[in-house]
Amino acid sequence: MRRSLKMLGLASVVGMAVPPIAAAIARSRMVIVDDPDASEVSLATIFAGEDLANRSGTFRGGTTVCWYGGQRLDLRGATLAEEGATLRVRCVFGGLQVLVPESWRVSVRGIPILGGVQDASGGPDGEGPLLTIDAISVFSGVQIATDDGDAWQMGGPARQVPETADAG
Repeated sequence: MRRSLKMLGLASVVGMAVPPIAAAIARSRMVIVDDPDASEVSLATIFAGEDLANRSGTFRGGTTVCWYGGQRLDLRGATLAEEGATLRVRCVFGGLQVLVPESWRVSVRGIPILGGVQDASGGPDGEGPLLTIDAISVFSGVQIATDDGDAWQMGGPARQVPETADAG
């Protein structure tokens, strides 16, 4: 019994130490591109939060990684490249909001593993450039929306509780 408790304790310590180390290694290998005018972004948020508003005239996509952190990528000031764009999203115990203009066509391919991927953009059908989002969400949430009212509010309350009158 005592040996089992020691093994459980060791496994707990290793389980808490390995993810931050792996995240730091992953971030050190990435070339971060967070210039608001960049046509391709490369973002990594690990144990932190990040808010980027991109205003590229030819947005082509990029990669975003959230490990134990949150990101908000606002593309409402950007213009899609004529050939479209692909944004690769990887979230583990984190969250990502992508805000897009109402005029953008959006296609989302998501693999949620005990997480969620939601497209609330409601963009038009038809012709024109397409933003494709390939998302993997593990214990995380990914949302695509057109305005702040539809998007999650980072740092805000998890839910709104209505006020009730005293029964009095």
